[in-house]
Amino acid sequence: MLKKKNFSIDFLNNFREFGSQLVHQELFDSEKYQWLMMNSSKMQTMMGSYGVASYKPPFANYMYNNYQLVVNGIREIKDNFQRAAGSYGLSFEKRWVIESISMVDDALLTYVGAISDALDEVKKDSKNPLIWLREGVRFIVTSPISLMYWSGLIKYRTYNVISNNFFVKLLSFLIGIIGFVSSIVTIVTGYTPFKSLIGF
Repeated sequence: MLKKKNFSIDFLNNFREFGSQLVHQELFDSEKYQWLMMNSSKMQTMMGSYGVASYKPPFANYMYNNYQLVVNGIREIKDNFQRAAGSYGLSFEKRWVIESISMVDDALLTYVGAISDALDEVKKDSKNPLIWLREGVRFIVTSPISLMYWSGLIKYRTYNVISNNFFVKLLSFLIGIIGFVSSIVTIVTGYTPFKSLIGF
């Protein structure tokens, strides 16, 4: 997750430099554009639902559903800038470029914020032993399902559905409770009395 955060911040910084040069200097940095386009698919995939929106182009009477903001947005910024450069700097063309840059920037910024929050949550959870117990039990319960996914017997969608099934979660909960209670009893009574207590 830390790698994703670092990559996202790097992408956002490069995008802002590219956009700033377009707006303030009217300079198209082709190297920066190539870097952004080469990495746009990776960034788009990482963003998931944060990078998708319904979008109506300016002056259009149609709307795109599930518009990929990063992949399509960067390409559109280039096209709009070239149109603006070829139209002797008409104000609505420049405004279109600025709006496109702002739209992509907002989506990237929102995602960076979300991944930062998730990373903080993971750091906080890593200090909680009950979370360790939960994740350990979950790993043991779902390991046969994971093995089936890794070997190619089931697809990711099936793996995801089974892993998040109510009965799988209930089984994880019951095993976790039994493990937790038995640990407490063993600590309080000691191993030998506990063995005799359960009949071994």
